[in-house]
Amino acid sequence: MREMFSSDSKLMKALSKLFDIGYLSIVFILFSLPVVTIGASLTALYYTTVKVIRRDRGYVFHEFLHSFKTNFWAATKLWIVELVLMLLLAYNLYVVEGFVTGIYLAMAILVIAMYCYAYPILSRFVLNNTKIVKMSIILMIKHLYFTIPMVVIVVGSAVLLVLLVPFMPIVPLLVPGLSSLIYSFMMEWIMKKYMPKTEDNKNEDGEAIDAWYNE
Repeated sequence: MREMFSSDSKLMKALSKLFDIGYLSIVFILFSLPVVTIGASLTALYYTTVKVIRRDRGYVFHEFLHSFKTNFWAATKLWIVELVLMLLLAYNLYVVEGFVTGIYLAMAILVIAMYCYAYPILSRFVLNNTKIVKMSIILMIKHLYFTIPMVVIVVGSAVLLVLLVPFMPIVPLLVPGLSSLIYSFMMEWIMKKYMPKTEDNKNEDGEAIDAWYNE
């Protein structure tokens, strides 16, 4: 019994991970409340999920804040464009009928699919937004077999948060972090294909960079 509750036991490690997932979810929601910061929060959510939850590097709040601050402007620009596009498409879906509705719905799904890649790419690569969008579109098409379930995860998570929070307040404690964790297994499989080799990861002084994302 004592071994079961020791800090190195599988049970305690699992509970620690669950706590981190809940903590990350709360941090993500709090940083997303201003709405305009959602892009930066999504970027930081993915970054922290992979680095802290999966790779055991650093601490949830510290790593989240680091990514949030580092990618704030780039992520905010991406988010504003996404928000404008989604609002326009939502308006058109509301006012049109018939066959055209299907077209706008398909366009909305494509926008969501593209942004499924954009924020993780921003969290990992140093690229301008134009290149991020181009790379996101290429990956969205090239890895369609992962794009579809990732869109389902993103949309499903949003629906759960909106519909269940009034009835099950505990939902926000797990949904963002848990969905990001599940999502990351597919995204990391894709991302690793485009990461430089570990031996090439050196800074300007020739020192090796801690490539935790290649583990």
